[in-house]
Amino acid sequence: MTAVAAPQPAPAADRVAPPAAAAPARPWLYGPVPDLLLGCGLAYVGFFFVLAAAGDGVRRLVPYELSPLLALATGAPHYGATLLRVYERREDRRAYLLFTLHLTVLVWALFVACLHSPWLGSLVLTVYLTWSPWHYTGQNYGIAMLFLRRRGVPVSSRAKQLVYASFVLSFLLTAVVIHTAQHGVDYAPVSYANTAYEMIPLGIPGAVAKPLVVVLALAWAGSLLASAVVLGRVASAAALLPSACLALSQALWFAVPVIAREVGWMQGIDPLSTTHAAYTFLWIAAAHSVQYLWVSSYFAKTGGRAASQTGYYARTLLAGAGIWVVPALLFAPGVLGALPYDSGLAVMVAAAVNLHHFLLDGAIWKLRDGRVARVLLRGAGPESAIAPPRGPRLWPAVAAAGVVSVLVLGYGTVEQELVRQAVARGDLARAESGIARLAWLGRDGPGLRIAYAHAAAAAGRHAEARAHAERALALRPSAESWRALGSVEQQAGRLPEALRAYQEALGLRPGWPPAANDLAWIRATSPDASLRDPPEAVRLAEAAARDTGLRDPAILDTLAAAYAASLRFRDAVATAERAAAAARAAGQDALASDVETRLAGYREGRVARSAAAAPAPPPSAP
Repeated sequence: MTAVAAPQPAPAADRVAPPAAAAPARPWLYGPVPDLLLGCGLAYVGFFFVLAAAGDGVRRLVPYELSPLLALATGAPHYGATLLRVYERREDRRAYLLFTLHLTVLVWALFVACLHSPWLGSLVLTVYLTWSPWHYTGQNYGIAMLFLRRRGVPVSSRAKQLVYASFVLSFLLTAVVIHTAQHGVDYAPVSYANTAYEMIPLGIPGAVAKPLVVVLALAWAGSLLASAVVLGRVASAAALLPSACLALSQALWFAVPVIAREVGWMQGIDPLSTTHAAYTFLWIAAAHSVQYLWVSSYFAKTGGRAASQTGYYARTLLAGAGIWVVPALLFAPGVLGALPYDSGLAVMVAAAVNLHHFLLDGAIWKLRDGRVARVLLRGAGPESAIAPPRGPRLWPAVAAAGVVSVLVLGYGTVEQELVRQAVARGDLARAESGIARLAWLGRDGPGLRIAYAHAAAAAGRHAEARAHAERALALRPSAESWRALGSVEQQAGRLPEALRAYQEALGLRPGWPPAANDLAWIRATSPDASLRDPPEAVRLAEAAARDTGLRDPAILDTLAAAYAASLRFRDAVATAERAAAAARAAGQDALASDVETRLAGYREGRVARSAAAAPAPPPSAP
């Protein structure tokens, strides 16, 4: 119920019918337990402590790669609830024509344009990531005000302003952090790493952001405390409990994690740490979606729009899955588009679906709307509901598309994970068949092709590895795809071709440490004198080492080889010793042994010579 979430000059939940006409029939919607757990966020509060105590176990049970299944079960129905609310009845389609037709066409035309313009897509992605926490905040605020009204709490203008300020300030804390640096992914239930798009922050300087976060944090805490004092004077703790739980949810969703991450407090606690911020936000998104389904299902059931909660959930699931999957299928490579699913198509679908949802949601969930107020504030029964649907029956077609979409999204997610696992254990036959099936679902992308190419090359199957690396390049000529081809060529002994591929990768991502490391290794250790260039090897390896904080043992190993190639053996010995120690500390014993073998040669004044691939640093993105 983002009634409440649209960015309005004044929150929609405040624009309510006169108090005399809004006397609540019941203090709860479904009852204290479901309302507190689902509507007020106590289920997430409990999960927060589970994640804090056993984050590793939770991530093993539900890895990040399976997050689309979580989105299918919670996120898709929450989008579907909005679609049913606006499109199912002809009266609503006409009442909200600006949103159901004109703005809808505009959003999806923008989606198509973004597929052809990375800059425009990045701008839209930035708007989506910035608007998203505001959308969540508005929903929490609106439901908090709804409970105050239903429970008969007299809310003065001052109290309303203080409550509103506490929610807005927690959002502003998040917005400041998002726009200070590349933090957007920390607050997004969708990964845009290694895609055609990126977050475009406003670039608030750190010297400004740090004190601003402190000021906003103090203002947030002050407004929260002041609102509690003001409301506590006119209502009992029991009457304020639901709204207090919503304030707590808002704090754990945004304010507390932002403050903890910015000042470096409690970074060993998963839901507060920067390291696991993106994973934590997946569950915040799920909690938001469940909350939305809780209130929208009550409106549908009480307002005569749904015969049962199970049937309502099924309809929202099918409608929501369709709006996510159909555009991805239509604009998959080889159909109407060229951008692979994992290279940005999925991100743009997410941005378009969410922006469309935000716009629709802000229009339909206004408590000043008599139909909404009758159901949510006064619990009016079906006799107050608007007339049954009239006009053409579109539901059979929508349901059929939804069933296909649920199967595609569910199967595609599971199959991608199974292919990843097959590649990891070297079962290339299983991986190959899985990649072929994913291609039929519009999920052919460079990510799995690159992983397969590396695994096949390591197994000595160079022809297969090259074919998959070239297919990854055909799908999207990214730095990652070029690096994969370079690695395949190097392991096949084709060093000139490998060198060219690494140069192409660095042309697309200048200074990228993994590719710089690979190229520096060839320039330092190639048996072919025409390919060696020790000064360039030192330049590339030093830059890569600086960019990785002088902590990556593989890159330090390459830097040591580059120093040796330049006859700087004292530097080579010192750097190799550091590389070996770092490798041992990281549990990379095989790498440490290789480094120590080369170290012995440097001590004797011998340079390293190798046609093999460079020691590989960790992937640059998950």
